[in-house]
Amino acid sequence: MESHAQASSEIRFTVFLTDDGCTDGTVEAIVNADFQMPIYILQGNGSLFWNGGMIQSWKAALQDSEDYDGYLWLNDDSVVFPEFWVDLSVADQVSTKTYGMKGIYVGSTYSAVSGEFTYGGFDFINRWTLKDRFVKPNGKSFQPCQCAHGNITYISHEVVKSQDILFDGYIHGAGDHDYIYLAHKAGFPVLVMPHYAGNCENDHEQDGYADFLNMSLKQRIAYLKSPFGFNLHNTLLFQKRCFPYRYPFVWLMGYVKALFPKMYFRVYQLVRR
Repeated sequence: MESHAQASSEIRFTVFLTDDGCTDGTVEAIVNADFQMPIYILQGNGSLFWNGGMIQSWKAALQDSEDYDGYLWLNDDSVVFPEFWVDLSVADQVSTKTYGMKGIYVGSTYSAVSGEFTYGGFDFINRWTLKDRFVKPNGKSFQPCQCAHGNITYISHEVVKSQDILFDGYIHGAGDHDYIYLAHKAGFPVLVMPHYAGNCENDHEQDGYADFLNMSLKQRIAYLKSPFGFNLHNTLLFQKRCFPYRYPFVWLMGYVKALFPKMYFRVYQLVRR
């Protein structure tokens, strides 16, 4: 599964962006910039979060008159490198030659501050604990993986025709993992691109555990259920749809986490080694 050094074809794209109450100036910057491409800015209701915003944008793209070859998920905090477009230009060719079909192509990112790997593709190496192992770019070939983050990820139209779009039951995150893993289970290739696709800082670091330990029980339960906390709703939904045999165990351990956080984190560190 070798990549080509040069991109031989032009990539044209249309941008669909959902503004769900953005306050950091992203929308204004886009409106005032002179981009040489069609850009559609859609308005959200303020409670779409990541998953809902992506669904709204994706539906708009599907309703557009253009016949798109595929759909690129791109977080607004991701800085894309030129190498990504080179890899993307040959990805369909590589996937079709190797697997007989187009697939999902994962762009890996690393921190511009620390240089550490942040987001990309991974495999589950334990079906009970769901311990995972990242599949990092090797600089020369497309590598298969089971699942991935959606920070810089391309979905071929062939996949969408079979798998539709993101499941609307998720609040904020986990929809990307759900979609990519179920596409993998359905037989579609999920391939990590040969080179790093860009920079993106990790905003899911586990630093919040120290604060969680110092919360009251009421605060811990609220954090357990919060879309910006441990988001038990999404965790359970992911188990139900992708690993149903884990659902009772994960439900129980979710509340053990809130009731006995110190014991939970000690056990968690042991099983995830």
